[in-house]
Amino acid sequence: MTYPPAISRRLSGRIAYLAADGTRCGHEDFELSSHPGGHLLRALCVLDDAALLRDVSLSMDRDWRPRDGYCRLIRDGREEAALWFDVGADAVRVEGRVDDKSLPTQPMPTNGPLAYLGLHPLQGDALIVQCRGVDRQGAFVSIDAITNSISPNGDERVGACPVRIDVAYMGTCAITVPAGDFAARHYQLRWRDDWPPADLWVRQEDCLFLAMRWSHVPTTYQLAAFAEERYP
Repeated sequence: MTYPPAISRRLSGRIAYLAADGTRCGHEDFELSSHPGGHLLRALCVLDDAALLRDVSLSMDRDWRPRDGYCRLIRDGREEAALWFDVGADAVRVEGRVDDKSLPTQPMPTNGPLAYLGLHPLQGDALIVQCRGVDRQGAFVSIDAITNSISPNGDERVGACPVRIDVAYMGTCAITVPAGDFAARHYQLRWRDDWPPADLWVRQEDCLFLAMRWSHVPTTYQLAAFAEERYP
């Protein structure tokens, strides 16, 4: 008996975190899979310089809108937080614990279906380009989102945080990273008005993360390796 494939496409890779002197200070391993009803992202972020592990899982529909997400933070071998985000038609319900204390379950109202759920993996950051598109080049467009933390490493004041992320499409270019040479789309992301925007590059034909540079932090990020599988 021949069974139809449950997954139509799978991207996997490793993103290198590079300190100001070029040495590696961490990495992110990710899998981005597509199935007939939507998409799944799994990512393990290893921040050696912060002694922090971030374990993230996201489920999205066919249009890349979030359905649910999970984020676990472990520092120095101790679990600091574990949060589950259940995305509904007009609210997001969050359950979990922070510093061994359970969070009160309280729906967070949204203006219709949530466009983006940001749980801090870099491949997750790249998913926001699916909301922004390529119209109005150079103009920042605000995207309503919820994140687990409004901080560079996603580990401060952890909980359910509403945020409007400004995203600008800057055009296409060629880019070289350790994983190879790519035709890319260039975006800028701004999470807070008092933060400078970050430059993000994704593969031109999809949302595969290629690189990020942000003057707010000394670390830069580059795709170090990737593999792509398609199933008939």
